[in-house]
Amino acid sequence: MPTPLKFWKVQSIGNDFPLIHLDDVKALATSSGASEDFLCTSLAIQMSDRHTGVGGDGLLVVGMEEGDVRLRMFNPDGTEDFCGNGLRCAAWHAHLQGWVGKILTIRHLDQIVPTTIGDEGIATIIGTADYDPANVPHTGFGELFNQTVWSGMDSGMPMSLFGSALTTGSTHVVIGTYSLPDDDSFKSVSAKIEVAAQYPKRTSVIWRKEVEPMKLKIRIWERGVGETLGCGTGSAAAAADYLRGKQKGGRVEVENPGGTLYVSMNSWSAPITIEGMVEQVYSGEFLATL
Repeated sequence: MPTPLKFWKVQSIGNDFPLIHLDDVKALATSSGASEDFLCTSLAIQMSDRHTGVGGDGLLVVGMEEGDVRLRMFNPDGTEDFCGNGLRCAAWHAHLQGWVGKILTIRHLDQIVPTTIGDEGIATIIGTADYDPANVPHTGFGELFNQTVWSGMDSGMPMSLFGSALTTGSTHVVIGTYSLPDDDSFKSVSAKIEVAAQYPKRTSVIWRKEVEPMKLKIRIWERGVGETLGCGTGSAAAAADYLRGKQKGGRVEVENPGGTLYVSMNSWSAPITIEGMVEQVYSGEFLATL
């Protein structure tokens, strides 16, 4: 029989997620005999579906462990990932639940993320931009910074694209352009880059345009999702790569299709602060099939 599961719908700059509690998943694991990982994967696929589920760009699983907020994020295809917007959503939910105050720490994958809840948004400090091929990962022999990041065929024509491949907790290819691509090109090319053999764990694709100095506009193709309205780690990657090209640090305004994030770092290789707003949209009960 379907199992009722409490959830909250949350969003930041249009990046939306059903959110459930880690303790509820652990209880389901005990009662069903399934592992926590299996349940999270299954629930992400069910709940993220926009036709038969809650709908979202992934599932957030949030709880408290050893005095810190714990976050696990799963893409709609069930793969686990690091999520910048999910961090702020988790922080806001934990605060509304009374688990934490306005200064907190979130454990997310292998990172410990200092977080502050302010009147004008939530700020998280993630790690640094990393171009190491082993960490991105990609199959090249050195960093991909302003180099060829993909070559292939599109609409029957050969194409090569220049950009960078880096990780800011999640893998991104960043392509700088004077004009963001039209719908057909964006969907066709981004989907091919995502699964290109040179990116063995797949990659998100961030198309970046400089609007004016220190202000960017991006279009986002997330691995395991497709086009999304917002991406925190993608905004961070776009800003860090932009600042590396200028060999400086600073605060970059990044306009996502769903809203604006502010990304700051003392230098392109320094820890990254991401600031943005969060909204808890509604809550409900989902009938999960285990």
